[in-house]
Amino acid sequence: MTKAWKLSRNRYGRAVYDRLQALGVTATLMTEYVAALPTDGATDRGANHTVGVVDPERVASLGAPRSELQPGEVVIAAFDGDEPAGYLFCSLDATHTIDPLERERSFEGAYIRRVFVDPDRRNRGVATALVAHACRWASDRGAARATALVARDNVPSRRLFEREGFEPARTHGYIRLGRFSYYRTY
Repeated sequence: MTKAWKLSRNRYGRAVYDRLQALGVTATLMTEYVAALPTDGATDRGANHTVGVVDPERVASLGAPRSELQPGEVVIAAFDGDEPAGYLFCSLDATHTIDPLERERSFEGAYIRRVFVDPDRRNRGVATALVAHACRWASDRGAARATALVARDNVPSRRLFEREGFEPARTHGYIRLGRFSYYRTY
């Protein structure tokens, strides 16, 4: 049986979402995940991958939206040999525009976003290695916590952050119908 999240997390679901958005109709539910960062010198998991902060050009072959990088934000990437396997964006004490919520949000500590793993390399610990490295990188720079916003229908990402010790802190809900909008956190 097809899982419900797979109905929306594909190119067809995206096309429907984009078409409705063009008509002025959007609805978004996002869970805000928060984790305390390690301070004990814990090492990164994901020994099968080389992981680190890289020049954004190194993940161009994965289609990384490098133009979205904010000042001071870094790209953390995982590699199998010389080939990029995945990436994420990470910033510290930054304010970001959250497009699906049509709002700006300020994040204390690390904000982890845009986690992506090459489809041919999924389910091999790449995302785990990326998030663990981002948390270590942020902790080494004095951050005490990390935050990620994950769409409610993005079950794989929700599972990833929960496995990595992130806990749901609140839900952000947003609806727009033409010029009328409603935003709520709970």
